[in-house]
Amino acid sequence: MESSRESLHEKASHGKKIFPYIVYHSRIPEWLSGFPLHWHEEFEIILVTFGKAVFTVNGKRYVAKKNDILLIPPESIHSIERHFEDFVEYFNILFTFSLLEENSESHCTRRYFSKFLDAGNFRTIQIEENTSLHQKLFLPVQDLIQHREETFSGYELMIKSRLFEIFHNLAQENLKENASSLESSSDSSISKKNTEKIKKILSFTAEHFSEPITIQDAASICSVSESRFMGLFKQQTGMSYIQYLNNYRLEAAAEELSDSIRTKKSVTEIALQNGFENISYFIRAFRAKFDCTPKEYSRKH
Repeated sequence: MESSRESLHEKASHGKKIFPYIVYHSRIPEWLSGFPLHWHEEFEIILVTFGKAVFTVNGKRYVAKKNDILLIPPESIHSIERHFEDFVEYFNILFTFSLLEENSESHCTRRYFSKFLDAGNFRTIQIEENTSLHQKLFLPVQDLIQHREETFSGYELMIKSRLFEIFHNLAQENLKENASSLESSSDSSISKKNTEKIKKILSFTAEHFSEPITIQDAASICSVSESRFMGLFKQQTGMSYIQYLNNYRLEAAAEELSDSIRTKKSVTEIALQNGFENISYFIRAFRAKFDCTPKEYSRKH
């Protein structure tokens, strides 16, 4: 994944152009709190293999444990962080639906895949172990992970067949969910527009986090009132904008502190360069997040 200081929109393609599919083995060790809010154009299937993690997807939090499966639709704003002190490992399977059907007007795309492209209509995010859907998906997901190194050595058809199997079962589950809870096309359109507004302020924050940013500034960028912005940001990300901004600045400061022996930057310099004008507040906030002072963090990392 990209550094948290770079664009939060992952524009790099995952896999090869002729076969847009790849599997990553990922981990969040004890010295890293997690990966910040971001989004990408691929559909993502995650299988947790060790520990626990907190996933936030479009404003909703999911605590996932070993063997849980998470499904993240394209363009969804999501993040992952350790659950308290847990070390966590997981596999990410990323692909685009063009792998399965090249024509966006084809029958399966229109009837089935389009439902999984729209995060507003997609409700099955976390699939916990010991559920009927998990029993149907676990083996094909494991098969994809087992053959992750053999993508271009005769296993392409197997990979496609497993993905079709996964989405067949998801489509059946989706029909059940939609039968009891339908979202109108106008609601879906509004949801997409709101998501785009939040992506705009997340991108702005990534570029200008070291500068003063007020709620008024953020609301203006999203073209909404301050009260509407605060409610919308909390709904889409699961936290307030001030929480997000401070957390982003603290993560940026932590990155610099881990390299401060080489750069010879002081704690005060790093705090000021990452948007903290009050050094006492920075030290208190840093200790609350990382359970140590900035100087202690610098020595450890």
